[in-house]
Amino acid sequence: MTSNWPSISAACLFFLLPQCLLAQKSEQPVAFEHLLESAGLEFFEPLDAGYRTIQPQENDYLDCQYAINSNREDLEIRYYVLPWNDADANTTSPHVSTFRVLTSVATNADEAVISAIQPTKEVLLRNFNADWGMTYFFTPKPAFSIEPACKLLALSREGQGTVFVFFLFNDPGNEALDRREVAVRFK
Repeated sequence: MTSNWPSISAACLFFLLPQCLLAQKSEQPVAFEHLLESAGLEFFEPLDAGYRTIQPQENDYLDCQYAINSNREDLEIRYYVLPWNDADANTTSPHVSTFRVLTSVATNADEAVISAIQPTKEVLLRNFNADWGMTYFFTPKPAFSIEPACKLLALSREGQGTVFVFFLFNDPGNEALDRREVAVRFK
């Protein structure tokens, strides 16, 4: 006697797996979705590792529009989107707005170090469809985050906008930093 169990199991997985994955997806605020759309950004939310929407602490430096956190990966990711506006020089000069953001959230301690890496044009285009970008590593101001380390990914595409992705973490060897780097991409 043959069993239909394997085919029934496969059918159940086929129909239930997408629903389970959708159930894990956190709810993004409508305002954040509009910002993503106005800047022409695709958002890649991690559906594994238990990421959940959080409300980052309010601060005087930069209130990010959206944030997620994973206790499993010991990583908090915050997003700040600045759509392009030809009438506003702050939005059309990504290097200037990035410097403002960086100096606002990085600690001013005398012994603090800020490291900068400029991705190649090929990497920016392939991974993010961006025409400008920078990556910074620094210690954030305690009022911005209680985590001792931050990786800031700043990306821009002319005519679309600039996005700042803050990866806040404790362990510099955190492997999730590389896995989660492509968090957004310009359309």
